[in-house]
Amino acid sequence: MKSNNLKILIPNFFTALSLTSGLISLYFTNEGNFVPASWLIAFSMFCDGLDGKLARLLQASSKFGFLFDTLSDFVVFGVVPGFLAYKVSLFNFQLLGAIISIFYIFCGGYRLVRFTLKSSESNGKHAFTGLPIPAGAGIIASFIIINYYFYQKIHLNELFAVLILVSSVLMISTIEYLPIEKRKKLTKEAKFFILLALVSVFLAIKFSYLIFGIWILIYILYGIIRQIVIKVKKKTANEHE
Repeated sequence: MKSNNLKILIPNFFTALSLTSGLISLYFTNEGNFVPASWLIAFSMFCDGLDGKLARLLQASSKFGFLFDTLSDFVVFGVVPGFLAYKVSLFNFQLLGAIISIFYIFCGGYRLVRFTLKSSESNGKHAFTGLPIPAGAGIIASFIIINYYFYQKIHLNELFAVLILVSSVLMISTIEYLPIEKRKKLTKEAKFFILLALVSVFLAIKFSYLIFGIWILIYILYGIIRQIVIKVKKKTANEHE
């Protein structure tokens, strides 16, 4: 019994670490230290990926851990990046900027609730419906980081607002993002992402700020392109019937 309790604590520790990192990011955002705040969101994304994998690896999944992770994700990848985006740029649009920020947080919350309901209704493996909220937060964080490493020469407030709106809509969309890491047999998609990850390790040593943003962009485009391909195949199959 004690061994099982210890196993459950391990993934929950990383969830707590993700939440703590997010709360520190919130503090840095309020102080105007936007780049450290963005990197802390990236660190939370890393912890969030670990907690689920460790829970499956140790067979230590629990209802508490699942709900704790959902609550943590809403704060860290919903509220924190929404506030960060407003403090960095959206405030320039006054009321409209506040609406965009709130809309992002709302879409992130909706995405998490939908995922929670779907997971409770089905024990099987299924695709993620809509862009996962950590990826949505990654769009905001990576844009700020890349802007900083280009010596703050990019002041595209309109582009940033559009990116936030796009990520918000993608989160509440029906586009599917497959959790390819859960499959026992590696698919071509999984092999591609693994190869990309290995290449990224070498590039990230010098270009960490770019790799973070590129990874987020590739993941987002992957879901959109995959959805288009599936619809085209279905349409072609129906025409041949």
